[in-house]
Amino acid sequence: MIARTTSFVKAAASIGLYLMLGVVGAASAEVYVVSSASHPVNEIAIRELRSIYKGRLSQVNGHRLTPLNTAPGTTDRDEFLQRIMNLNELDYTGYWHVRRYTGQGTPPVEVDSKEELFATLKEQPDGIGYVWVPPGSKPKLPDGLKVIRLK
Repeated sequence: MIARTTSFVKAAASIGLYLMLGVVGAASAEVYVVSSASHPVNEIAIRELRSIYKGRLSQVNGHRLTPLNTAPGTTDRDEFLQRIMNLNELDYTGYWHVRRYTGQGTPPVEVDSKEELFATLKEQPDGIGYVWVPPGSKPKLPDGLKVIRLK
Protein backbone atom coordinates (compact mmCIF):
# COMPACT_ATOMS: atom_id res chain seq x y z
CA MET A 1 0.00 0.00 0.00
CA ILE A 2 2.80 2.43 0.87
CA ALA A 3 4.61 1.63 -2.40
CA ARG A 4 1.44 2.41 -4.37
CA THR A 5 0.97 5.70 -2.54
CA THR A 6 4.60 6.67 -3.15
CA SER A 7 4.27 5.86 -6.86
CA PHE A 8 1.10 7.90 -7.05
CA VAL A 9 2.75 10.88 -5.33
CA LYS A 10 5.77 10.68 -7.69
CA ALA A 11 3.49 10.50 -10.71
CA ALA A 12 1.44 13.46 -9.49
CA ALA A 13 4.61 15.46 -8.86
CA SER A 14 5.85 14.65 -12.38
CA ILE A 15 2.54 15.77 -13.88
CA GLY A 16 2.65 18.96 -11.82
CA LEU A 17 6.18 19.68 -13.01
CA TYR A 18 5.16 18.98 -16.61
CA LEU A 19 2.18 21.34 -16.34
CA MET A 20 4.32 24.00 -14.70
CA LEU A 21 6.90 23.76 -17.49
CA GLY A 22 4.10 24.01 -20.05
CA VAL A 23 2.94 27.30 -18.53
CA VAL A 24 6.48 28.67 -18.58
CA GLY A 25 6.83 27.61 -22.21
CA ALA A 26 3.54 29.24 -23.10
CA ALA A 27 4.71 32.45 -21.46
CA SER A 28 7.54 32.75 -23.96
CA ALA A 29 5.17 34.25 -26.54
CA GLU A 30 5.61 37.99 -26.55
CA VAL A 31 3.82 41.23 -27.15
CA TYR A 32 5.93 43.70 -29.12
CA VAL A 33 5.35 47.45 -29.15
CA VAL A 34 5.77 48.93 -32.62
CA SER A 35 5.97 52.41 -34.13
CA SER A 36 7.20 54.29 -37.15
CA ALA A 37 10.94 53.82 -37.65
CA SER A 38 11.28 57.61 -37.70
CA HIS A 39 9.89 58.04 -34.17
CA PRO A 40 12.69 59.03 -31.78
CA VAL A 41 11.49 56.86 -28.86
CA ASN A 42 13.35 53.54 -28.86
CA GLU A 43 12.40 52.24 -25.41
CA ILE A 44 9.56 52.73 -23.00
CA ALA A 45 8.84 51.65 -19.44
CA ILE A 46 5.86 49.34 -19.04
CA ARG A 47 4.30 51.77 -16.56
CA GLU A 48 4.56 54.54 -19.19
CA LEU A 49 2.99 52.28 -21.81
CA ARG A 50 0.11 51.46 -19.46
CA SER A 51 -0.43 55.16 -18.80
CA ILE A 52 -0.46 55.91 -22.53
CA TYR A 53 -3.09 53.23 -23.17
CA LYS A 54 -5.15 54.55 -20.24
CA GLY A 55 -5.05 58.11 -21.57
CA ARG A 56 -3.08 59.45 -18.62
CA LEU A 57 0.15 60.13 -20.52
CA SER A 58 0.68 61.37 -24.06
CA GLN A 59 4.45 61.94 -24.21
CA VAL A 60 7.63 60.05 -23.40
CA ASN A 61 10.87 62.02 -23.15
CA GLY A 62 9.09 64.99 -24.73
CA HIS A 63 7.88 62.99 -27.76
CA ARG A 64 4.18 62.47 -28.39
CA LEU A 65 2.86 58.90 -28.67
CA THR A 66 -0.65 58.22 -29.96
CA PRO A 67 -1.87 54.73 -29.03
CA LEU A 68 -3.67 52.43 -31.46
CA ASN A 69 -5.62 49.36 -30.35
CA THR A 70 -6.43 46.27 -32.32
CA ALA A 71 -10.08 45.24 -32.39
CA PRO A 72 -11.66 43.54 -29.37
CA GLY A 73 -11.48 39.77 -29.51
CA THR A 74 -8.21 39.62 -31.47
CA THR A 75 -5.33 37.62 -30.04
CA ASP A 76 -3.09 40.70 -30.27
CA ARG A 77 -5.40 42.73 -28.06
CA ASP A 78 -6.20 39.94 -25.61
CA GLU A 79 -2.50 39.21 -25.07
CA PHE A 80 -1.64 42.92 -24.79
CA LEU A 81 -4.34 43.51 -22.20
CA GLN A 82 -3.37 40.44 -20.20
CA ARG A 83 0.44 40.67 -20.40
CA ILE A 84 1.02 44.42 -20.47
CA MET A 85 -2.05 46.09 -19.00
CA ASN A 86 -2.88 43.35 -16.45
CA LEU A 87 -6.55 43.72 -17.43
CA ASN A 88 -9.16 41.74 -19.32
CA GLU A 89 -11.35 43.12 -22.10
CA LEU A 90 -14.30 43.81 -19.80
CA ASP A 91 -12.20 45.80 -17.32
CA TYR A 92 -10.41 47.79 -20.04
CA THR A 93 -13.63 48.63 -21.87
CA GLY A 94 -15.30 49.55 -18.57
CA TYR A 95 -12.39 51.81 -17.69
CA TRP A 96 -12.85 53.72 -20.95
CA HIS A 97 -16.66 53.90 -20.57
CA VAL A 98 -16.19 55.70 -17.25
CA ARG A 99 -13.49 58.04 -18.60
CA ARG A 100 -15.60 58.95 -21.62
CA TYR A 101 -18.74 59.46 -19.51
CA THR A 102 -16.89 61.76 -17.09
CA GLY A 103 -15.30 63.73 -19.93
CA GLN A 104 -11.77 62.52 -19.21
CA GLY A 105 -10.90 61.34 -22.69
CA THR A 106 -11.62 58.84 -25.40
CA PRO A 107 -10.12 55.40 -25.92
CA PRO A 108 -7.38 54.78 -28.46
CA VAL A 109 -8.43 54.41 -32.08
CA GLU A 110 -9.08 50.78 -33.04
CA VAL A 111 -7.80 49.05 -36.16
CA ASP A 112 -9.18 45.78 -37.50
CA SER A 113 -5.99 43.93 -38.45
CA LYS A 114 -2.20 43.93 -38.26
CA GLU A 115 -2.11 45.15 -41.85
CA GLU A 116 -4.27 48.15 -40.96
CA LEU A 117 -2.15 48.78 -37.87
CA PHE A 118 1.04 48.76 -39.94
CA ALA A 119 -0.46 51.07 -42.59
CA THR A 120 -1.72 53.50 -39.94
CA LEU A 121 1.63 53.56 -38.15
CA LYS A 122 3.37 54.41 -41.42
CA GLU A 123 0.94 57.31 -42.00
CA GLN A 124 0.94 58.49 -38.39
CA PRO A 125 4.56 59.02 -37.27
CA ASP A 126 3.63 59.49 -33.60
CA GLY A 127 1.50 56.34 -33.50
CA ILE A 128 2.25 53.35 -31.30
CA GLY A 129 0.74 49.88 -31.47
CA TYR A 130 1.39 46.28 -30.50
CA VAL A 131 1.56 42.83 -32.02
CA TRP A 132 1.51 39.41 -30.42
CA VAL A 133 3.99 36.88 -31.73
CA PRO A 134 3.68 33.13 -31.09
CA PRO A 135 6.43 31.31 -29.17
CA GLY A 136 9.63 30.86 -31.12
CA SER A 137 8.84 33.64 -33.61
CA LYS A 138 10.02 37.18 -34.13
CA PRO A 139 7.81 40.03 -35.32
CA LYS A 140 7.74 40.49 -39.08
CA LEU A 141 7.40 44.21 -39.62
CA PRO A 142 7.19 46.00 -42.95
CA ASP A 143 9.85 48.53 -43.89
CA GLY A 144 9.40 51.83 -42.09
CA LEU A 145 8.38 50.30 -38.73
CA LYS A 146 10.40 49.32 -35.67
CA VAL A 147 10.03 47.60 -32.32
CA ILE A 148 10.17 49.81 -29.23
CA ARG A 149 11.99 48.01 -26.42
CA LEU A 150 10.14 47.61 -23.12
CA LYS A 151 12.12 48.37 -20.01
